[in-house]
Amino acid sequence: MTTRTFFSFGALALALGLSTGCASAALPQHVGEVNDIFAARNRRDLAVSVPGEDEDWEKTAAEVPKLLSKPLDADGAVRIALAQNRELRAAFYEIGIARGRFVQAGLPPNPEIDLSVRRPNDPAQPLQLDIGIEYNLTGLLMLPLRKGVAEADLAAERLRVAGQVLDMAYAARTSFYTVQARQQELDLRVRALKAFQAGFSAAEELNRVGNLPEMDLATQRAAVESARVDVAEAENRLLDARENLNVALGLSGEQTRWNIAAPLPDPPAEALATERVEERAVASSFELQELEARMRAASKRAGLAQTEGSLPHISGGFHGERDAAVWEIGGHVTVGLPFFDRNQGTVLSARSEFGAQRERYLATATSLRATVRTAQNRVESAGRRARHYREVVLPAREKALAETLLQYNAMQVSVFQVLDSQRQVTQAGLTYVETLLDYWNARAALDQILAGRHRGLALGPAGAARTNLSSGSDGAAAGH
Repeated sequence: MTTRTFFSFGALALALGLSTGCASAALPQHVGEVNDIFAARNRRDLAVSVPGEDEDWEKTAAEVPKLLSKPLDADGAVRIALAQNRELRAAFYEIGIARGRFVQAGLPPNPEIDLSVRRPNDPAQPLQLDIGIEYNLTGLLMLPLRKGVAEADLAAERLRVAGQVLDMAYAARTSFYTVQARQQELDLRVRALKAFQAGFSAAEELNRVGNLPEMDLATQRAAVESARVDVAEAENRLLDARENLNVALGLSGEQTRWNIAAPLPDPPAEALATERVEERAVASSFELQELEARMRAASKRAGLAQTEGSLPHISGGFHGERDAAVWEIGGHVTVGLPFFDRNQGTVLSARSEFGAQRERYLATATSLRATVRTAQNRVESAGRRARHYREVVLPAREKALAETLLQYNAMQVSVFQVLDSQRQVTQAGLTYVETLLDYWNARAALDQILAGRHRGLALGPAGAARTNLSSGSDGAAAGH
């Protein structure tokens, strides 16, 4: 009997209600998992506010207006960054990407149904029905291995985002320190300008009564105008520093009208605890732990590829055919023999990935140890220099200026020496501020390393960057 196919459906998904977990994970879970990592390290100060089930981040930033309503300090800046920075929020969504792959890897393969209806050429004959079901048995056997790979990738992603939380906190803290330093620099420049203006006013009066030559008066005026330019440049540097901090904190509009609480404090008198610093840094490093997780993932990926390549692809199923009133039922097994494609390329790729991650791990461990020693040395050196400037250099410069003024009033020295002495006082104050900034940046870097992150630290070259006075003032001194 001849027949012709009427219609056919292939590869239809059958919902069996099988699942290895929730099809999606809410964003609060991602944030909570990273917070748990910091809680285990006793660093709850780095916890990020957990959004609600509706993923409304604005509710998590409720504390921001309260922090901005009073003078801001470094800890408050960190809290705002963790609550409001959108780059950090994006990182938590990226955990969901890895979790989605983990959930997908744990789902069993869907069965396939093939259904066909045929109508015989003889109209007197009834319709003929064929139905078959096929299931990928190899895919089911590989399920634990695939899930293990995705789980290792998810663990690595959590550690990466935890490191990004540290990066954000560090960026906010060091940006705040820079604002404090630039504000102190501006205050020193303004103070120097007022001193030069007072000197120029006195010089004008002396010149009016004929007791000061025109050249000395012009020199005083040049010093005032150069100091005015210095103030304008310091104001611009302060504005730049404030905008950098606004970016780190995620602030815009009216939120940018904040004020800082205080200038950079002096280094503490107590010595820094240095016991087992390298050992603590290695034990807490998120970068090393992330690389370990990625090595595990690469190793499991290689094992999965090798197992899949060695095992034959097996699928089985049942088939039923209804002819008139009779059903004929049978089963079958399909075996794909791994003669040619045994996942050789995938295995090689996974093993190479493992080797690359292992070498990066060793390189990172070496870099970490060197960086922690550098940060520790920088903290100790900058602290000693800052104390020396505060206790020795600044008092000496101020005393020299006072003595020079006495000598000038007695007409024993020229105006050029007075101006030079005033510049030296201002220069010492500026260098002290830069040394303080160097100290607190190094202190933040050391804290960052011990918290678990050592890359991207703003240590810079050794020694404070000296901020010179304007060339106009230098020219006046050179004229003397």
